Amino acid sequence: MDWYPIEALEAGKLAVLHFKNQDEQRWVGYIHGDGVCHWPENVSGQKPDGWQDLSSLFVALPASAKQIVSAAL
Repeated sequence: MDWYPIEALEAGKLAVLHFKNQDEQRWVGYIHGDGVCHWPENVSGQKPDGWQDLSSLFVALPASAKQIVSAAL
């Protein structure tokens, strides 16, 4: 999985964040202009190692699940 450098992430934009010190877990959250994550609380105050667009979470979903999500929005 390819991760973009955190410097390329627009402040305040929701994204999938990657933290090496979090056992390779992924978190949906955002950073401020300082590059530090401020939400969610589990990783608040840490600087992510990389990020992906939030839509990357939905790539593996079957078409039926995507239709349900679309209808809910």
